[in-house]
Amino acid sequence: MLAGCGSPTTAQETPPSTVVRLDLARGPDRPLPTEVHLPPGRDRHPLVLFVHGYTCHVSEYADLIAHWVVAGFAVAAPTFPYTNGAAAKLDVMDLLNQPQDVTAVLDAVLARAAKDGDPLYGRIDPDRIAAGGHSLGGMTTVGALGKWRDPRLKAGIVLAGSAREVGAEFRGDPAAMLFIHGMGDQVVTIDQGRAAYDAVPWPKAFLTLPGGTHRNPFMSPADPDFTLVATSTTDFLRWRLNGDAEARNRLAGLGSNFADRLS
Repeated sequence: MLAGCGSPTTAQETPPSTVVRLDLARGPDRPLPTEVHLPPGRDRHPLVLFVHGYTCHVSEYADLIAHWVVAGFAVAAPTFPYTNGAAAKLDVMDLLNQPQDVTAVLDAVLARAAKDGDPLYGRIDPDRIAAGGHSLGGMTTVGALGKWRDPRLKAGIVLAGSAREVGAEFRGDPAAMLFIHGMGDQVVTIDQGRAAYDAVPWPKAFLTLPGGTHRNPFMSPADPDFTLVATSTTDFLRWRLNGDAEARNRLAGLGSNFADRLS
C-alpha cells in the first residue's frame, strides 16, 4: 500500500526547545511513546500533533518539527505501535486505529498541561490545536477530522496523503485544511490527494510541488521544496491558530501552484 521511509536520521540542527518524553499508551497492546517539543520560555503555545508515515521514524521529520517549534508552536509527535520503522510487527491497516490514538495522545498531553508541577503545565493552549501528518500520517489526519473526528482539532495538514481506507467523511465544526503533494509522488498519487481535498467542505488549500516526490520535500532540508513546505505549513498554522492576517497574505502570494478556498 505504501512505501517505507527507511532508517532514523538525525536533525541537522538542534532546535532551541525543550523535549518532554511521555510514556503513553492506549491499552496494553498500544504503546504510544510521545515527544513533546516546547518552544523556549514559559508561554502557553498552540499545539500541533504530528503523525509519522508508514515505517518512518519521528526523527526523520526533525527539521520540519524544528521549523514549527521556532515559530512558537508546541509539537507532540507520537510513535505509533504497528506502523513505525522499528516495529516488530508491521501492519499498514493499523491505520484504522491511529485516529483514535491521536485522540488518546491529545487527552494525555492536555491532562498533563493542566496538572500543576508537570513539565507541560501551562505550556499548551487547549483551544488552539491542529493535527498534521505525512503519507499514512496524512491519512490518519484525514480520519481524525472525518470518521473519527476529534472536535478539538481546529486545523489539519496533509502531506502526501489521501483519504484511502479512512474515507472522506468530514464532519463537525469547520477545520481548515492544507494539502501539499508532489506531482512526482509514485506512492500516493497527487490525484488521490486532490480527491481528498475536493471532499473537504471547509476552508482549504492545495499546494502542488511540480517536481516533488513522496518523502524528500517533507524530510530533507537538501530537497529544493523543503523550505517551501516548511514556510507554507508554518504560515498556515499562524493563520489558522493565531489569526495572523499577514501569514494568510503570504499564502495567497504563493502563485499558480497554490489553490485555496480559505476565506
